[in-house]
Amino acid sequence: MVTVITGASSGIGRALAVNLAHQGGKLVVGARRLDRLQELTQEIGCEHVAMQIDVSHAQDCDRIISAAVEKFGRLDTLVCNAGFGFARPFDAMTQEDIRRVFDTNLFGTIECCRKAVDIMKRQEPRDGYRGQLMIVSSACARRGLPYFSTYAATKAAQLSLAEGLRVELKPMHIAVTSVHPVLCETDFFSTANELSGMNPAALAQGAKQPPQFVADRMTHAIERPSRECWPKPMSRLSLTIAVMIPAIVDKVMGRMRDQMFREHQNRGKTVCSESDLSEIPAEEASSLS
Repeated sequence: MVTVITGASSGIGRALAVNLAHQGGKLVVGARRLDRLQELTQEIGCEHVAMQIDVSHAQDCDRIISAAVEKFGRLDTLVCNAGFGFARPFDAMTQEDIRRVFDTNLFGTIECCRKAVDIMKRQEPRDGYRGQLMIVSSACARRGLPYFSTYAATKAAQLSLAEGLRVELKPMHIAVTSVHPVLCETDFFSTANELSGMNPAALAQGAKQPPQFVADRMTHAIERPSRECWPKPMSRLSLTIAVMIPAIVDKVMGRMRDQMFREHQNRGKTVCSESDLSEIPAEEASSLS
């Protein structure tokens, strides 16, 4: 199978690339950090394609999809994993902040999917499918989080996109899978803390999942395409119940909000500048609950 993975230089994307390569898959991997991609290709083999891309630029989305077809002749699975988020009070978010999060997390996903669908719908089926879109959303697609409201909005939008496309593309034999990790051991929280000046630790309570654990579940969802992939057991049920009792969940979230705010005030840190924001690694969108 031929698979394109964005955000492949670290975390879940990297672990998934290693999984698929070891199973004989043909890969096109992309990310902003070229040095990390080079390390990855040394591990999985140089027969795969590695590209330095930024999915917030539509032309880069087009480049990585086209590269798969040019190199391998088809595209079986697209994994939209690239993205980022940071903790910041909503009224402190600039228009540039908001656009950058949406351009990477949502519009980058949309542009990659648009190009992939155009390719997949015209190719012959393999094992009953012409292709698969795998969109790495988050558990917070089902429940927004304080100080991460904009990030959560992009994750919810990704979920809605996946749900709509899942039905729309079924007659074309194109599967669509949304992935919803909860608290994964990646650089997400340390990066958000460093660049935002707000420590998201209050939202990261509980045991974290290794990226390999999530990647293994995603690998299974590629082998046998599923509608949704929830790596942490019972997380989907818990969030379904949370929707039924929003007042109680709001109180729990309120305590987390207060803890983050107090720590932020005590540290006296300022939020990052626009130039700092440009250095955020866009490969860790899926690590936040």
